[in-house]
Amino acid sequence: MNELVDSTTKKLAEKDENLKDMMLAMKKEMEELNGELMIYKVALSNRMLFLRPKQQAMDVPKSKKFKGARFARDIDNFFWEIEVCRE
Repeated sequence: MNELVDSTTKKLAEKDENLKDMMLAMKKEMEELNGELMIYKVALSNRMLFLRPKQQAMDVPKSKKFKGARFARDIDNFFWEIEVCRE
């Protein structure tokens, strides 16, 4: 019975060591991949900054000032036309 317990204990200890080694290898690979990812992010960010279109000044014509008179009747007619169009 002791031999069976000793054998099982040794097998479990070996599996434990194998799992620890695998975990360390995976952690190392994850660190390398995170480093590569950071490099790609920086490169992509720099490329986006480089490709961003430069802002240009736009020449927009300015509206002319109103130089006339307005009558309340014209404004009322305007609002009446809006109400008729809605119906």
